[in-house]
Amino acid sequence: MVVSKMNIAENYEDLCGKVTQEILGLSTQKITANNKFSIVLSGGSTPKGIYQCMASPSFRNKFRWEKIHIFFGDERWVLPDDPRSNYRMVTEALLSKINVPDQNIHFIQTEDCNLQTSALLYEKSISDFFQLKKGEFPAFDLVLLGIGQDGHTASLFPGNPSLLEKDRLAISTSQAGIPEKRITLTLPAINHAQEIFFLISGPDKADIVEKIMENKNSFPANEIKPIQGKLTWFLDKAAASNIEK
Repeated sequence: MVVSKMNIAENYEDLCGKVTQEILGLSTQKITANNKFSIVLSGGSTPKGIYQCMASPSFRNKFRWEKIHIFFGDERWVLPDDPRSNYRMVTEALLSKINVPDQNIHFIQTEDCNLQTSALLYEKSISDFFQLKKGEFPAFDLVLLGIGQDGHTASLFPGNPSLLEKDRLAISTSQAGIPEKRITLTLPAINHAQEIFFLISGPDKADIVEKIMENKNSFPANEIKPIQGKLTWFLDKAAASNIEK
């Protein structure tokens, strides 16, 4: 695993503050240069605290939300108000507490259509925003990713055919042992981003972090290799405990 940069925070609270500050700085820079900022949000417990930090009184009024466009890295095939929904988590932690225009929220549709149609609609939303030509990939300003204990990231699971997709931006996928089907961004859609942040916390992630860093196995997280962008890892000391040496 090639890591462009690694940040190890003292604890989870410190991690959330550091990542929020990085996102604020990057969004300000991109908005100044391009008048907009595109960010792909991740599901999971670690990002939730970051979203809460972004929405806190200390930070929420510093972001130029009217210029920020929010996308999602993946979504479970559940209704938007389901407790397992990434959209619901992000709404409760962040979207309900900030003044972001509705048209700036590019969510993955999970009702009134099937999985394949949902993936196509999400691809169209991305393509329209970036004004992509056929065969082109978006260059998101920032993609946030987590890592599961099996080494999956977004909804790209070990050994899954979705890892082989080379042309699509978003696809439907399922995995044995995982109850819900998913919609996920593909590896090339992620790897064309300008910045990618891995967000990892807790002692239960220490073993998988060590394995990924040492390339002991082939994990989906090992396939996150920005083509022209930069990859940064943000970990707390608990998650980094096996690699700090």
